[in-house]
Amino acid sequence: MLNKRAFTYIEILITLAIIAILFIPMMRLFSYGLYSVTISGDLITATNLARMEMEKLKNLNWTKKQFKTFGDQWNPKEGAPSMEVNEGKWRVWTHFGPDSDPLEVTIRVYAAANTEKPIATLVTLIEDNIWKEEVVEIQ
Repeated sequence: MLNKRAFTYIEILITLAIIAILFIPMMRLFSYGLYSVTISGDLITATNLARMEMEKLKNLNWTKKQFKTFGDQWNPKEGAPSMEVNEGKWRVWTHFGPDSDPLEVTIRVYAAANTEKPIATLVTLIEDNIWKEEVVEIQ
């Protein structure tokens, strides 16, 4: 008679149960990692949108008085469709501190679905630049 060694159904079921028990925490870890990557991507996109808006304002080369008359703004304007960046829809709000000297500019970036809580906030101060022309003699 041949002596064959094989796994029984009970041994296979126990092995599958152990693998399943070990697999559950790994799936939780995977789903948490995916969630973290999504949140980080949204934060990076929002921060870059705030920086882009701030650079756009600084490059206007306006005086503080011009900025104050410009007033608070939504980008895109209210009622217009949200801007789409990196598979997300965004709105940017720019606020000028009316009584601050130098002028305080706050930019907040919101996910279009929730304009109550900003994803990123950027604040800077803007001072009037007065350029004086100086004559430099080269000898």
